[in-house]
Amino acid sequence: MNCATRRAVPSDAVGACEVVRRSITELCDDDHRGDPTSLASWLANKTPGNFERWIRSGEHVALVAERDSELVGFALLSLGGSIALLYVSPDARFSGVSKLLLSALEHAAVAAGIHELKLESSATALRFYERCGYTLTGPPFQAFGITKGYPMSRQISASS
Repeated sequence: MNCATRRAVPSDAVGACEVVRRSITELCDDDHRGDPTSLASWLANKTPGNFERWIRSGEHVALVAERDSELVGFALLSLGGSIALLYVSPDARFSGVSKLLLSALEHAAVAAGIHELKLESSATALRFYERCGYTLTGPPFQAFGITKGYPMSRQISASS
C-alpha cells in the first residue's frame, strides 16, 4: 500500500464528497441501520459545494489520503480544536488510512497551537478513537435521526 496524506485542494471536493458519502452509507450501517431518514439527515450537508467551501476555508485544515493516486480518505480539522470529519473509502477500511489521517490531523492541530482535540464519534468509529487515545467526555447524544454521537477528546502535543 502506497498511501500518503496531503492538504486538500478545491479540485478534491467531488472525490472527497464521494468518499465520505460512501463511507457513511456503506460502513456506518451499525449507526443508521439503513433508516432512510437518518441517512438523509447525515448526508444532507455532504455536497461537493460544501466540501469545496470547507477546503477553501481559513477556519479549517482539510486533508486527503491518496493510495496509488486514488483518493481514499478525507479529514477536516476545525481550527477551533475539533475534528469535524474523518472518513475513509470502504475500499480502504482497515488498511491504516484512518490512523494516517488522524496522525496528520493531530500534527496540523499542534502546528496551529491546539493542545486538545475534541470530536463527536459515531458508534462505528468509537473503538478506533479509543485505541488512538481518545476518551469519552460525556454521555451519548442524539445525532442524525436514530444515530448517536459520542463526545470524545484527547490531549495532544508535538510528540503525539
